[in-house]
Amino acid sequence: MRIEDSSLNPVLPTSDLAYVEDKDLFKEIRNYIKSEHNKLENKLIFKDGVMKHSNAPLAVAVDMFFKKYYPEYRISTQRDLEANLPMFKGFYIDTGLALRNLTGANKEQAEYLFEQLKKRGVKIEDFPLWINLRGLELDKNLNFNLTDEAVYSTQPSLNWKNGTHYSITNELGLPKEEDTSSSRSIWTDLNYALSRCYLGRDSDLGACGSVLASSYDGGRVVLKKVGGNK
Repeated sequence: MRIEDSSLNPVLPTSDLAYVEDKDLFKEIRNYIKSEHNKLENKLIFKDGVMKHSNAPLAVAVDMFFKKYYPEYRISTQRDLEANLPMFKGFYIDTGLALRNLTGANKEQAEYLFEQLKKRGVKIEDFPLWINLRGLELDKNLNFNLTDEAVYSTQPSLNWKNGTHYSITNELGLPKEEDTSSSRSIWTDLNYALSRCYLGRDSDLGACGSVLASSYDGGRVVLKKVGGNK
């Protein structure tokens, strides 16, 4: 159930990629999470004219809100962010999950996801897998669930050596080949079964976050204009 507040008059962004910079829109998001995902610790705050904080489950919850109520916007993907990297300097933006094994940190969440992926023909031999946050849904127990929109793919770069440099990205916005002359790096940890993935403050790709719900005010949820009707 959506919590209605007749005093709210949310204003959606007008640009292709945007932060949540309208306080009434932030309040709608906050109320939705309180109503539909009451087990999720909502760390989102509105300060200095922008919604701050981010982590993997929060980003999925925000995506679910927009899909349901304002489908002309969804959360951005890593590929979307690659189109305008300077816009995100100094912030981190959660964009995906890395599924590498079924034995390390976040083992239970990894197994839960893999059971769904197996039904779609995915095998352990296909690891490591990238999974977009956009197109996932949270259930009442905060498990990540695949939808018909889910995007996932074998991505060898997720198992590169920690700190490997790259410059060229592929169709998902992920490192395509090593480039020792580049300043961009991918940060990995092969011991984690499931890691959160995010664009870092310096345009690096973090694929080593074992605490899926960690958040601080350097985080941003970025919206992407995708069309659709309310």
